[in-house]
Amino acid sequence: MNNLRANTQVRPYIASVGANLCVRPTYVFAQLRVRPIINQGIKLSIFKRLGLRLNPSTKMVRFLQTNFLIVLILNSGYFFNYLFQLIIARSLPAADYGIFNALNSFHLLVLAPVAVIPFIITRYTVRLSTNHFEQVKMLMWKFLQGILLLGIVLLIIGLLTLSWLKSYLHVTSNSPILITIITAVVGLYLPVLSATLQGLHRIIAFSWVNSGSIIIRVILALILVTWLGWGVNGALLIGLMTVVIMQGGYLWLLRDVLQQPSAPLPPGLFREMARYAVPVTLFTLFNSYANYIDVVLVQHYLPEDSGFYATAVILGKIAFFVPSVLVIVLFPEAAKNQEEGEENPRFLWITLWGTALLGGFVALVFNLFPEWIITLLFGQQYVEAAPLLQIISIAMVLLALSNVIFTYNLAHFRYGFLWFLAGGVGLLYSLIHFFHDTPLMIAQILLLSMGLIFVGSLGWYVVISQVTTDSKP
Repeated sequence: MNNLRANTQVRPYIASVGANLCVRPTYVFAQLRVRPIINQGIKLSIFKRLGLRLNPSTKMVRFLQTNFLIVLILNSGYFFNYLFQLIIARSLPAADYGIFNALNSFHLLVLAPVAVIPFIITRYTVRLSTNHFEQVKMLMWKFLQGILLLGIVLLIIGLLTLSWLKSYLHVTSNSPILITIITAVVGLYLPVLSATLQGLHRIIAFSWVNSGSIIIRVILALILVTWLGWGVNGALLIGLMTVVIMQGGYLWLLRDVLQQPSAPLPPGLFREMARYAVPVTLFTLFNSYANYIDVVLVQHYLPEDSGFYATAVILGKIAFFVPSVLVIVLFPEAAKNQEEGEENPRFLWITLWGTALLGGFVALVFNLFPEWIITLLFGQQYVEAAPLLQIISIAMVLLALSNVIFTYNLAHFRYGFLWFLAGGVGLLYSLIHFFHDTPLMIAQILLLSMGLIFVGSLGWYVVISQVTTDSKP
């Protein structure tokens, strides 16, 4: 269909300018694939054909440029984030380091339902921002009001379940859990602000705030944990301070929106959001469990080995986080295309290839030199995590690839992948529940589950894409 449309647009121009002139790029750049054009005896040269295939559209150039900058900026931030983990790991005993990461993972699991907010706000900010910022401000304000009520409820539930959390996670003091609960409540506002920035395509500025806050996090770790020796409590307090700093940065970037008067939202918008929120909520829940449930379960079943497993996860997730920054650009771009009544699967495949190359390279390095990397970064005491790192890094690449497929299809209101994601997470939890003799066994179960999720989701997308193509006239 795209090829027919391309030929329809190009033929009139060739006919009007004659055989010796090349086709104007503006007629071709908007097409993703252009076959060699032969019309009225005109045969384009090899070089012209090659130019038609290689010349990207303006959207594609912007997409690639933004991806390149985001990879540089956010991955620079991730470097400092891992430097933070190294400082904490070397400053705490292995058991305390396991508690710190288990509490962080538990914090993220608790906030999993809130992870639906970035998708909804980004998706509809893209639509509302085409008119004026007044409606964007109203949308943001409505969500912030709801977050305030949710925070109060979460705080009450956290305080009521404090004793149970201590027992389940094998934590001897109330302080670490209280800090985690407060951080979770305060951090509820971050998704609203960050998603608004992404919906406004202020992704580069958003990335600078993220990276800058992580650098501050490293400085605070050196002061509070290494120098003052505040232990697990100090490490968790740094998370709370970082959340406050990031909120301040986001608000400053949104100051022009906040200065606008509020305007009523389009009728029926929240009803449409509610329909969209159901599958997106399921996605964020299952995706969060796929990312973090193994760390929590290891702390529950094998607390003495949780420090080694946490080390392998912290390093292994580099293979997830390094390429996952590409998704930050993919979702608003795909959402904008959907709003314009278009679909450009080339954005998906470019992001998949970029994810495979970046994540695959990281996993390859971890599989070739696991002991050396762990000893260099975390010290000899964590070298037992080497075989775990090899397996978990591969699992994280598969999860990163799956996440690209999830994100692209969410932007286009397609949710069939949820069956494979839910099935994989259910398998992960069930197998760990029955088979948790060693950390290595849990890592192998993680790899199996992530592999099934990726193969199932990719196969589903290929099938529906072919069906959609065949159904077009």
